[in-house]
Amino acid sequence: MDERRTRAKPIPAADRRAAIIAVTETLLIEHGTATTTRLIAEAAGVAEGTIFRHFRDKRELYRAVAENVFDPVRTAESMAEVVEDKADIEDKLRAVIDLLAAGSQRGVLVMMAVRSAVMEEECDPEGVRHPHGPPRFVIEANKALIDNLTRLVFEPHVDDLRLPPRKAALVLRSLTIGAWLPGLNRTNQPLSSEDVIDVLLGGILTRETP
Repeated sequence: MDERRTRAKPIPAADRRAAIIAVTETLLIEHGTATTTRLIAEAAGVAEGTIFRHFRDKRELYRAVAENVFDPVRTAESMAEVVEDKADIEDKLRAVIDLLAAGSQRGVLVMMAVRSAVMEEECDPEGVRHPHGPPRFVIEANKALIDNLTRLVFEPHVDDLRLPPRKAALVLRSLTIGAWLPGLNRTNQPLSSEDVIDVLLGGILTRETP
C-alpha cells in the first residue's frame, strides 16, 4: 500500500480530532453498530493509529461524537440563527421544528449505535447504583433546549399565549422530537411541521366543540 496515500497530513490536533468526530458521526448514522475504526480511518483519510492518538479508545471516541451531536451551545446558536429575522410565531415555529427534527434524527441514530459506550451508572437517593442511566450530557442538552425554546420562540409572544412560555416549549419539544421514529423517513413520519404547528396553536378540537 502506498504510504503517501494513507499517512495523515499534519494539521492541528484539535482540527484532526474534530474531523474524526464528524466522520464518525456520519458513519454511525449510516452503518450503526457495524461501524469500525477501519471504516472511520478510511473515511477520515488517516491510519487507524491516528484515531487512537486523539482518543484513548473507541468508547472515548463514541462519547465525543454523542456529546457533539447534543452540544447545547451549537444548538442554541443554530436556533437563534433560524429565528433571527422572523417576527411571526408561525414562521419561527416552522424553522425551529425543521431544525429540531433534523437534530432529533441524528441524535437518535447516533445514540442507538453508541448506547453501550455512553450509558452511565447513576445513584438513587440512597446511593444504590443503577446501570444504564441517561448520560448527563443528554440531560443537560434537554434542559438547555427547553430554555432556548422558551427564550427564543415563546417569550417574545407571551401576550398571545394561553400557556406559560416554558410549558409551551415542553409541548413543542414533545410533539417534534417524540413524533420521529427510527426506520421511517421524514416523508413517512406521522407529524409534519405543519401538523405540529396546527396542533400547537389550534389544538385538536373543532372550534364549535364546547
